[in-house]
Amino acid sequence: MQQRKGPAWGEFLKLFRDTGRQRHRYEVFRDFVTMAALSLHNAINKVEKLEEEYLSIIRRYDREDVERFPRLLAALVEVLEIEPWDALGQLYMELEIASEHVGQFFTPPEVSELMARLTYGEEIKNLTKPFVTVQEPACGAGGMILAFTKVMLEAKLNPAERLWVHCQDVDRTAALMCYVQLSLWNIPGVVVVGNTLTMDTREVFYTPAHYLGRWDDRLAVRRACEAMQSLLGAPQAIESAALVATSDAAPVEFNASRAEQIQPPLSPPGDQQQFDFGF
Repeated sequence: MQQRKGPAWGEFLKLFRDTGRQRHRYEVFRDFVTMAALSLHNAINKVEKLEEEYLSIIRRYDREDVERFPRLLAALVEVLEIEPWDALGQLYMELEIASEHVGQFFTPPEVSELMARLTYGEEIKNLTKPFVTVQEPACGAGGMILAFTKVMLEAKLNPAERLWVHCQDVDRTAALMCYVQLSLWNIPGVVVVGNTLTMDTREVFYTPAHYLGRWDDRLAVRRACEAMQSLLGAPQAIESAALVATSDAAPVEFNASRAEQIQPPLSPPGDQQQFDFGF
């Protein structure tokens, strides 16, 4: 953990403590995470409702604080670039703004990494499928997914090409923490704000890598291939060939004006791996 906490870690903490001093620390952290998430989202898929939310938040801060928020994001990028790990979750805990009364705590990265290695380490090393999908029904800040990503990278697999994730959390701030970190690590997928148990969906945020990698097409092709295999008993080679054809096709222009903030998330293929560790 100490090797991850370089100079940028201290810079983030100092900047944060100087920002919005008249406000509760949780409010400042929530606002930072929300604005970072909305900025990353609207950079590729601009939604006016999210833009209005961003402006309504930033107007509550004075000029000095407004100038600190981009510096906070820059410090976070530097902290995260060492390796995929739940930096935001650990910052949240170190700042002592977590609420133990509602069970609000973030799993240490070392624990997440150990679980990813024990559960899927060998399977990832021998991966033959074009890509895998992973579902995290209570994602928090995305620590488990980031640990999975680290294991993939060590196996010399590019997560942007070989991984798609579906993450969900009932707490919006936690879900947006996950969205920020997945986006900065260029991980394709969707982050849903909602209750997994009651199947309640309030908001849906696709990562920039999802759009840039044309994952709507790739997932649709896999579902079609699975249907063909089920009906015809076709070999798995059908899927690989179809995915190669899709990746070589001409780029599809993304029409942001047709996108909506709240929409049904894509259902991942049936062979998804699921992190469900019961804590």
